[in-house]
Amino acid sequence: MARTRRLIISGLAAGALSLGICVTAGSAASKPLVTGTSGPLTAKLQPSSHNPKVNAKWPITVTATLSGKPAHATAVYQFLFDGAVVGTGYVKNNKHFSFTGHFSDSLVFPQSSLGEPLTLSVVITSAGHTVKLDWAIKSHT
Repeated sequence: MARTRRLIISGLAAGALSLGICVTAGSAASKPLVTGTSGPLTAKLQPSSHNPKVNAKWPITVTATLSGKPAHATAVYQFLFDGAVVGTGYVKNNKHFSFTGHFSDSLVFPQSSLGEPLTLSVVITSAGHTVKLDWAIKSHT
């Protein structure tokens, strides 16, 4: 890898860490992981990939802890295009979804999302703290 490319990647990682966000690219056997913190709240998003298939289930898993214990929290999805929220979704289609510790869900991306560079932001709130877990996606057929 060229030196400038390493520096750019290192700079991006340093910027993400200063915001309390950590992205880990797992090995071929493991899935990627996005971690964020806000005070005592720590949340993790484990998406399947960056490229969900249109009209097919795309599984994700989210965990949240508050001071090291499973957090009673709420979650909502935001979909961003070029940094602007263009849609909001609800976990398991429940507008008032709450969970304790973790949940899994499967998202389905419509044909209209095909090829569009979007960001999925999972917004976790617990005990007055909020963590946004962002993941770049681009659906395909």
